[in-house]
Amino acid sequence: MKAKVLIVDDEELVLAGWEYALSSAGYQVSKASEGKAAVEIAEKEQPDVVITDLFMPIMNGVEICRQVKIVSPGSAVVLISGYPEQTPKFQMQFVKAGGTDLFLRKPLFKEELIEAVENILRGRK
Repeated sequence: MKAKVLIVDDEELVLAGWEYALSSAGYQVSKASEGKAAVEIAEKEQPDVVITDLFMPIMNGVEICRQVKIVSPGSAVVLISGYPEQTPKFQMQFVKAGGTDLFLRKPLFKEELIEAVENILRGRK
């Protein structure tokens, strides 16, 4: 069985698309539409990779990363944003919180998402 991936986004259509893409590639996929649920799932499931949107209500992607790394230190966390001009100001905070230095931009094609997960997993071996 392939790796476990947790996807976090407040847009249901985005979650459904990412879930389909990653499940089709053979990954075990969990999803959350907000930060608190994402942290709870990460603690319970210990995913290999967490992919989170940057701009979310209540808890942004940097804070999600920070809390996921506490409950699931082995999880690689990737940040995605539909606002690339805003991403640089959060980049250092995200890396300091334990996130990867890989940033993905929305809209994200299925192949880009799968390739990003595969590259992260390959780099961890």
